[in-house]
Amino acid sequence: MRDLFKTIEHTTVSIGPGDPSFRLHDGLISVDRAGFKISKDCPREYAEVICQAINREWVKPVATVPKNDPTLIWDTLKSS
Repeated sequence: MRDLFKTIEHTTVSIGPGDPSFRLHDGLISVDRAGFKISKDCPREYAEVICQAINREWVKPVATVPKNDPTLIWDTLKSS
């Protein structure tokens, strides 16, 4: 009966724009881990709606990375 409910440990974590680990730094530049790319074939009206949703933060980029990602570990150590 005790095997009925098993806890699964997740090996990934999702991070978003507010998280310090969302940006990658290589010493010269700083970039977001995730973003949006709208195809040039996307009709203008649709692209405008998508851009409006992003600007109003109704739609946000999210990056899913391994918990043992070296950048996440380094950022955690720096913030301690």
